[in-house]
Amino acid sequence: MLTREDLSSERIDQLAADARKAGYAFFLTGEQRLASLERALQRYKPGEEAWVFAYGSLMWNPAFEYAEVSPSRVEGWRRSFCFWTPYGRGTPELPGLMLGLEGGGSCEGIAYRLAPHQVRSELEILWNREMLSGVYQARWVPTRLRDGRTVTAVTFVVEPAHCQYCGDLSMERAAHHIAFAEGRRGACRDYLVNTAEHARSLGIHDPYIEEMMERVATLRGAGAMASLPAGAEVAGEA
Repeated sequence: MLTREDLSSERIDQLAADARKAGYAFFLTGEQRLASLERALQRYKPGEEAWVFAYGSLMWNPAFEYAEVSPSRVEGWRRSFCFWTPYGRGTPELPGLMLGLEGGGSCEGIAYRLAPHQVRSELEILWNREMLSGVYQARWVPTRLRDGRTVTAVTFVVEPAHCQYCGDLSMERAAHHIAFAEGRRGACRDYLVNTAEHARSLGIHDPYIEEMMERVATLRGAGAMASLPAGAEVAGEA
């Protein structure tokens, strides 16, 4: 499981530098990540609270501090395995797939409230995690909490122009990569299992995730998914 220490600027800068040396030139520098955060904070009024919408590994391992958490829903965006990960949960020969938000439909997840004194420090931790490669764009989106409140939350949507983007994959091909890709941070299928199990625990039914679970289980063999251990998530997964 990722910790705050794993997401320190020093460790993330080293990870990004190592990735660039390995040929992944699209990994961002610390200066580029900070510039992205500053752009996002232009929509934030100092002294107010802020919300974060999570739909992937942030649901089950946020690794940042928060004041409140609530199941929530955004309209106009859907959860999708839509970009390659050749470095964390895959290899260049068999890259894994990670979740992003793509336009259309709706998505249920978790909203985290950051108290005013937490906003800057915790968003810096979040940016170190999510803005490693620039495959995400930070967006502030209307988010409806389960208790009926509507808040504006920052979340991470995929950048279709990025070299990692692959949103046009068939379910069959996506399932193959998720079923068999493994990298320095573990197996891609573990990420799928953790996301599905946490969504279920919150009473969230996502037909897309459930279908992917069935397809990957078939590829891995009957009962294989049920016995998978929980794996550590990769930085860059919302």
